[in-house]
Amino acid sequence: AITYEDWDKEQKDIETAEKKEREKARKEEEKRKKEERRKAREAAKAAKDDSSDDDDILTEKEASMLRGYKKTRDGRTTSYFSRELTDEQKAMIGDIAPQRLGDSSAPVPIPSPPADSAAAAGSAWNQAGTWEEKDTTEWCTARLKSHLQSTQFTSISHTANVKAVTGMTGDASVAVTGGKKRYIFDYHCEVEYDILDEDDCVVASGVLKLPDINSACLQEMEVEIQGWKKSPTEKVSEVEECRNTLVDEIRNSVYSFVSDFNAQY
Repeated sequence: AITYEDWDKEQKDIETAEKKEREKARKEEEKRKKEERRKAREAAKAAKDDSSDDDDILTEKEASMLRGYKKTRDGRTTSYFSRELTDEQKAMIGDIAPQRLGDSSAPVPIPSPPADSAAAAGSAWNQAGTWEEKDTTEWCTARLKSHLQSTQFTSISHTANVKAVTGMTGDASVAVTGGKKRYIFDYHCEVEYDILDEDDCVVASGVLKLPDINSACLQEMEVEIQGWKKSPTEKVSEVEECRNTLVDEIRNSVYSFVSDFNAQY
């Protein structure tokens, strides 16, 4: 029979070993992410060096005048926060204008992958094609949060990482009416982020507020930039540009969530 002292020592040894394993795994993950950031910065530098389009290069004076603005694909100058969707994103989102539920010819708000007619019609008992809804909140909440938490952007000099997704509330469902699926979701959350320099030191941090991740107005999804939690002291314009691009990547992460939602259901 084992004594209590021996059992207690054995348990402590197990806890110590597990703690060492967790610390080893954490360090390996940090090393992996650091290597990814290094490769991303090198790729960004190589892309800049290979660029030969001198028409897109602004002088320092021009850059200072246009700070906070950007060029659209048709050559217009507009606010940086004026969102311009790509053709692929527009096709994925589809027509999201409100539709009468009784209109079976109305376009689907978010396109779904091909499905057989039985699946599209809803449950077997619902042959009339009346309104039927399935709650998908648990799956959608986890998937949306996962996409947002993995968002990052690396420029030549800085990397913006999402540190945490907080205060997420909302719900999601798939509705079938008139033989057509509609993907419905409405979420609200905040995203905490850090901006690191080339030495992986945090030079700035802040919070992005997503007040309305909604299937009815996805194209105009708002991302509110809150004040700095830690303000940058050097290369301020480059840090701000990195943060602004992270905002675009946050939107792309939401669109990726929508694509997963469509594929899952």
